Amino acid sequence: MNDLKTLAKDAVEISAKTALSCIPVGGALVTNVWDAVKSNSARKRLKEWQDMLEDRLSRIEATLEDIGNNENFTSAIYQATEQAIRTGSRTKREYLANAVANSVSCDFEESVMMMFLDMIGKYTDWHLKVLVFFQNPTKFSDKNPSMFMGSPGQVLFDCYTELKAQEELVSKIVKELHADGVFSLDSLNTVMTGNGALAKRTTKLGDEFIAFITRD
Repeated sequence: MNDLKTLAKDAVEISAKTALSCIPVGGALVTNVWDAVKSNSARKRLKEWQDMLEDRLSRIEATLEDIGNNENFTSAIYQATEQAIRTGSRTKREYLANAVANSVSCDFEESVMMMFLDMIGKYTDWHLKVLVFFQNPTKFSDKNPSMFMGSPGQVLFDCYTELKAQEELVSKIVKELHADGVFSLDSLNTVMTGNGALAKRTTKLGDEFIAFITRD
């Protein structure tokens, strides 16, 4: 909905500058409007992305020469910039900026780093929220570990009540996280003890991914 509002606002600004009736029909009208909206939105996203990167890089204790010669950083900034302009999610741009900054000192292979960047690109905000939530459910939940019985899904829905009506979406998200090896469960519906329902569910790979896309 927010993306639609942004596109609508951009379209209004553009139409105020260019009378649509002056653009030839036959496909050119739609093409010109779309190109103008896309260009306008892209500029806004790029400016926000540059500001985020500047903020992160200003905190790094390294010289320009160190960063310029860092192969991981070079690969990360190219890949992340492309994704940052594509997405309408500020949250994902924040994670991408964190990843670029962390690429300077990360100690895993470039192939792993690029895989993590690709994962940010393909995941929705909800994928990322669910994953971060289950790295430490007790941080977000007000449930006591001594509760008698429950399910991981119940714990998640108590925290994010808006997801209760979207169980099919959550099921798809969990299966995709599990398939990528970052989540230990392929379903949140199993009833278990309170301690089990509140247990950490991210894998070692999942923890490495979260560390790469977050700030200290």
